[in-house]
Amino acid sequence: MSAHGPTLGEVSATDGSWRFERGVDIRTDPYLLDHVVEGAPVFPAAYLVGLMTQAAHRMQPERQVLGVRDVRFVQAARFKDTRALQFSVTAEAAEANRVTVGISSSMAPPREGFPRIHRTHASGEVRMGERVESLARFRPLDFTGAESYEALYRLPREIQHGPTFLAGLRYRRPAQDQLLAVVAPPGRSASGWQEDPRAPGWPAALLNAILHVAFSLGVLCRERTVLPLELASGELHAIPRGEVQVFARRTSAHDDLQTFHVVAWDAQGRRVALFRGFSVREVP
Repeated sequence: MSAHGPTLGEVSATDGSWRFERGVDIRTDPYLLDHVVEGAPVFPAAYLVGLMTQAAHRMQPERQVLGVRDVRFVQAARFKDTRALQFSVTAEAAEANRVTVGISSSMAPPREGFPRIHRTHASGEVRMGERVESLARFRPLDFTGAESYEALYRLPREIQHGPTFLAGLRYRRPAQDQLLAVVAPPGRSASGWQEDPRAPGWPAALLNAILHVAFSLGVLCRERTVLPLELASGELHAIPRGEVQVFARRTSAHDDLQTFHVVAWDAQGRRVALFRGFSVREVP
């Protein structure tokens, strides 16, 4: 159980494949109440990526998470009332430094006698290895006088964010297809982005805060509700303790699809993360 982010469940291992399972509902994972889409709590896409990195790190604890690749968000995990979803995270080491991960769930049927409802939520690949400390290469920006990020949390109207997700502080939009923002640990937590430094993988709150900048740009560009679709690749360099500056740029727009690149760095100008090919789709 965690008040701020997802955790893996009980593990079973067979033939090189690890499977983590646990029940998830709004009581065991109250942060879900802070991410409501069209009136129902929804498991955030960035948190699915967080679970992928957790599973890979648990499988290969001697290595560090270097990045993700070919992540596909298949179907949203929605929560109705207090009914639980039985989450299943399956990890398999394709190579020594590569772990493929799939996330699915099952739910009890609405009426007795019917089969359980099964859904696939995401799949992707996690790259593992030895992280090399990133050198300072970015110039920290001054956000004094910039717009309050709260305005972006109110977009779109169909999605409501609570305190767990309120990481953004200030933003600027230097061009139509660009967005700059500064984000901090939700609630300006003294423990930083990761409650427990021994926790495996990457903190979902940090992934969510960075990718939310691109998500917000997608909404601003089209003035429509969008939902995550794919993430071509992501490089993960460091987990900072404090504020992170983020730059999102829209690289393509076609029909109802938009694609973004996102880069983030810490207060010393050291790279935190780089995401390529983050695609969103407009809700019909």
